[in-house]
Amino acid sequence: MKALSNVGASVVDQIKQNRPYVSIKDFMNRCKLNKTAMISLIKSGAFDELSKEDAESLNIDPRIWTMVYYLSITSNPKTRLNLQNMATLINYNLFPESLEFEKTIYYFNKYLKARKWQDYYVMPDQNGMNFYSDHFDMENIEIINNCFVIKQKIWDKIYSKVMDKVRNWLQSNQQEVLKQLNLKLFEEEWNKYAEGNISFWEMKSLCFYYHDHELKNIDNNFYGIVDFNNLSSTPVVDYFFKRNGKQIPIYKLQRIAGTVIGKNDTRHIVTLLTPTGTVNVKFTRDYYAMFNRQISEVNEEGVKKVKEKGWFTRGNKLLVTGYRRDDTFVAKKYKSTGGHQLYLITNVNGRRIELASARYGMENSNE
Repeated sequence: MKALSNVGASVVDQIKQNRPYVSIKDFMNRCKLNKTAMISLIKSGAFDELSKEDAESLNIDPRIWTMVYYLSITSNPKTRLNLQNMATLINYNLFPESLEFEKTIYYFNKYLKARKWQDYYVMPDQNGMNFYSDHFDMENIEIINNCFVIKQKIWDKIYSKVMDKVRNWLQSNQQEVLKQLNLKLFEEEWNKYAEGNISFWEMKSLCFYYHDHELKNIDNNFYGIVDFNNLSSTPVVDYFFKRNGKQIPIYKLQRIAGTVIGKNDTRHIVTLLTPTGTVNVKFTRDYYAMFNRQISEVNEEGVKKVKEKGWFTRGNKLLVTGYRRDDTFVAKKYKSTGGHQLYLITNVNGRRIELASARYGMENSNE
């Protein structure tokens, strides 16, 4: 179990000490693991047997059922909605257009809270005063030290009265909006932690496929993908051309596709697991460095954020052009060769795949 991603010795010891378990709920009650460890265990199939009975009753895969069950809890579903949930409802586009004015006042209230004065007043600037005068009675405005102010208690009453319409809407649509919000929260968790299929999960957590390879069923003929094992171990010369009196061979190029399971930064080699076996792919030093590096940017707050991990990260799927030499696939592209030397497979949809040909921030083409 230590070989599992994000599962260390302390996690393994805790699991062993609390055995046996009768369900995932029982497991979660007795083993308080962090989310990364739990997600890895689920993806690896550790709970398949414990969830089998519940999954069969719904006719779904035990691993899918387990992930749904776990993320439905960790998404922190709401049980009741009130005005405190307005920001969340707005953020998830669940606030109706009929309450657009109330939404504007909600933001205006947040603005006023940031402009408190002497604990008893709020002090809008000229733009704030213009907005206030367009919508509310000016008789509540006072002038102190040549500044417009309004007592906090008075504004709170005005705001509360405006929000009555929101309260009524929430009361009348409580269950429906609650259902939509919790679904949104769950979908957000799913997209963050459970993208891909079961084979993808296994590669991420175990670094091997117990189920079928993710690329097993794609249309190889359509993408010009060949089986490395069927290639000649000696590069096949397509034709020669003369340079400085020498015959320069131009090799016949092929395409292979597989999942990254390892790399050697010193030798500039990436190991791919194809549907028919492992292949070491050799790149030039500069080309390897360009696609191996992690791309980060410093945001407006001065914090460095990762925008794209290196393409040779374990679990990524690649499409590579080149030729076979002995037991190695040499990545190669000539000027006359169509397409690119390397593609990142961004999505697998049945027999079709989606490809990216450039790194983050560079001119890209999705195919």
